[in-house]
Amino acid sequence: ILKLAFFLVLWFLGGIFLIPTFLKATRKLMNDETMLIVSLALCLIMVLLAVKVGFSPALGAFIMGSILAETTQAEKIEHLTKSVKDLFAAVFFVSVGMLIDPKILVDYALPIVIVTLATILGKFLSSSLGALLSGQPLKTSVQAGMSLAQIGEFSFIIATLGLTLKVTSDFLYPIAVAASAITTFTTPYLIKLSEPFYNYLNRILPKKWIDGIARYSSSTAGITTLSDWKILLRSYAFNTIIHSVIIIAVIFLASRYVQPFIAKNVVNGLKSTIISLIASFILMAPFLWALSIRRIQKTAYSHLWLNKKFTRGPLIAIEVFRIALGIFFVGFLMYEFFDTWVAAGIALGLIVLVMVIFSRKLQAFYNKLEKRFMLNLNARENQKPDILPWDTHLTEIKVSPESDVVGKTLAELMIREKYGVNIALIERGRNNIPTPGRDERLYPNDNLLLIGADDQLASVKALLEVDLPDTEQEKSFPDKEMTLQKVVVSTESPVYGLSIRNAGIREKAQALIVGIERGAERILNPSSDFIFDSGDVIWIVGNNKKIKEVI
Repeated sequence: ILKLAFFLVLWFLGGIFLIPTFLKATRKLMNDETMLIVSLALCLIMVLLAVKVGFSPALGAFIMGSILAETTQAEKIEHLTKSVKDLFAAVFFVSVGMLIDPKILVDYALPIVIVTLATILGKFLSSSLGALLSGQPLKTSVQAGMSLAQIGEFSFIIATLGLTLKVTSDFLYPIAVAASAITTFTTPYLIKLSEPFYNYLNRILPKKWIDGIARYSSSTAGITTLSDWKILLRSYAFNTIIHSVIIIAVIFLASRYVQPFIAKNVVNGLKSTIISLIASFILMAPFLWALSIRRIQKTAYSHLWLNKKFTRGPLIAIEVFRIALGIFFVGFLMYEFFDTWVAAGIALGLIVLVMVIFSRKLQAFYNKLEKRFMLNLNARENQKPDILPWDTHLTEIKVSPESDVVGKTLAELMIREKYGVNIALIERGRNNIPTPGRDERLYPNDNLLLIGADDQLASVKALLEVDLPDTEQEKSFPDKEMTLQKVVVSTESPVYGLSIRNAGIREKAQALIVGIERGAERILNPSSDFIFDSGDVIWIVGNNKKIKEVI
C-alpha cells in the first residue's frame, strides 16, 4: 500500500507539473494528428512505468488519463482519441465474449446468481452507508446506493489478471463476466425503483432514525471551524508527505540510474560519485528548504505561539523534527555513496551551508515551482466561465400603463437589437405567451420575463417602467417553469447539423437561445442561420421539460 501511495503521489505531482507545461509549450506544433500520437504515447509511457515498478498496465493508463483530463486540452484529446477508444473497446468486449464458454455459465448458474445478489446488496449497502456518513440525506444516499450497484467492465481486467498470475480458479472469469453483465442490465431498474424504495424506508424506519439522519446531514452541511492546531498539523503533514516523496524519488534516481549512467558513459570512480551527488543535491535543495525551513500557515502559527505559551514546546518539537528529517534525507543520499560517518558529517555540513547561504534563492526558486504547479493544477477551473458566462440572469419587469411602449410590437421596439435583452415570456393576466414573436404587442401591466446583463436590464427597465412604486421593484421569477440552462449538443442530438431556424426550437419547445459556446468562443444572441455542431454548449431559456424533449 505504501509503495502504491508513493508512486501515485509522485506520478500526480510530476504529471501535473510537466504535462500541461509541455502541451502549452508545443501548442503551435500540435495539429490533430500530432496531438493524437502524443496523447497515445504519453499513455503508453505511463503504462510502461507502471509495469516497470510492478503495477498493472490498467493503472498506468488510468493515471495518465486522469492527468490529461485535468489539462486545458482535455476536450480536444477526448475527441481525437474517441475513434481509437471505440476500436479497442469493440476488440476488448469481443475478446471477453470469446473467452466465455456458454456451457460453463449453465454449470455455474448458482454461483453466478449468488455473486450477483451479493454484489447488488453489498454495493448498495456500502455506497448508501458511505453517502450517509459523508452527510448526504437519506434520499440521496439511497439513490446513490442503487445507482452504483453494478460491477463494471474493470472486473474483466481484474479477473483476467487473476488468471494470468494463476491466483484464481478458471471458473471465476465467466462468473465475473456474467455477474457484471447482469448487474449492468439491472441497474436502470434499480435507479427507477430508488425513489419508491426511499419512500418505503421512510415509512417503515423509526421516526427517531429519520430525524437523527436529518440532523446529522444538516450538521455536516454547516461550516466547520478548524482550530489553529488542526490547520497547522494538517498543513505540516501535507507538506511533509509531498516533499518527502519528491526527495526519495530524487535519491532513488540518483543511486539507481544517474550514477551508473555517468560511471559508464562519462567518467568512473570517485568523480562519477561526486558529479551524481552534486546533481542530486541541487535537485533536492528547493524541496529540502520547503520541507525543513519554509513557514507554513503563518497566521495559525503566530496565534499558537503568541496567545498560548504552553503550546510553544510542541511547536519547537515540530520544527526540530522537520530539520531532523531534512538532515536524515541528505544523510540517506550520502549513505548511498559513502559509509555512515562520512555521510552524516557531509550531510550536516551541506545542510548548514546551503540553508544559510542560499536560503533566499532557494525560496525564490521553490516559489516559482509551486506557482507553476498551482497554475497547471487549476488551469481548467480558471479557464471555465461562470455558470452564466455573459453575466446574464432572468428578471421580471412589469410594463407601466404610462410607458411609451404600450401598444407597440416587439419588431417596432427592437429590444433585442438595441439593448441585447431577450424576452422569454409575457404573462398577461392568466395567460402566458412563451418566447413571443416579433408581431406580439405589449399592453399595460404585462409581466415580462427578460434575460440580460445588469446594465442591459437597467436600460430596458427605464423604458418599460414609469414611476414604479418601491413596492413593485424588480423581483425574481420563481413560480414559472421558464429556466435558463445549458445543453451540450452531441452527434445523436436532434438539432445536430441543423440551423437554429430549421431546428424549430422556438416553436417546438417554446424556448429562446440566448448564447452558444463553441470551444473558447462565445456567441451572444446567435443568428437564425447558425448551424449546431457536436460539442456546442447552448444557453437556452424556456420550459425545462420541453427543452429536454427537443434537444
